[in-house]
Parts: sequence; C-alpha cells; structure tokens
Amino acid sequence: MSIALTMRVSPEAQILLEQKFEGRPGYLRVAYDNEGCGCSLSGAIALWLVDEAKASDLAFSTASGLPFIVDKNDAVYFDQDLSITVSGFDKSSVRLASDGQSYGSSIAIEDRRAGAESLV
Repeated sequence: MSIALTMRVSPEAQILLEQKFEGRPGYLRVAYDNEGCGCSLSGAIALWLVDEAKASDLAFSTASGLPFIVDKNDAVYFDQDLSITVSGFDKSSVRLASDGQSYGSSIAIEDRRAGAESLV
C-alpha cells in the first residue's frame, strides 16, 4: 500500500524556499523531530534541507517543483494533503497545515546539507 502525499505551496513560500536552496541541490524534508524529547509523542514539526533522500522516504506530489520528502515512519503524523505558506509571524519561516489542522505557524527551515550553516 502506498500513500499519496500532496503539498500545496503558496507563491510567497515558493520564493522563500527556492532562496533557501541557494542554487545548491537538495530535498526539503518534512520531519517529526523527537530527538531529545524523551518520547516519540513529544516531537516537533521541522523542515530540513537535506542532501539526499533515504530509501525509507516518500515523495510529495506538488505543482511547485520543489522536492518535498518525508520518512515513511514520520508520515503517520501528517495528513496526506498539506500546504505551506509564509509565516505571519516571521517572514523567514513557514506555516505547515492541512485542511484539518495546523502543524506549526512559524517553522524555521534548517539547512542540514553538508557544508551548510545550521539555520537559514
């Protein structure tokens, strides 16, 4: 059984995310980060720029052309149809939501690619 994931990207978020790539290749990983939280149910939603996809990753279908991925183990924390817009709080972060819920209204984009500075 495969999961059909879709990501809608607002025009403003498209510009922001493309700028974060800085002309370098990579993927945008939607993650449920529970490292250091002490419990798998106490995680935080994260968006990371990574160098490559893993064998356990699922790709999002998107009209934006941006390469969104999520680990199949993290996919259970998200609805299948998501959207990204620029945060109303901080124009360098994003809001991730579905029709049913908001996953975060000010998610920083962390560059985890080789040779990158941590937060961009």
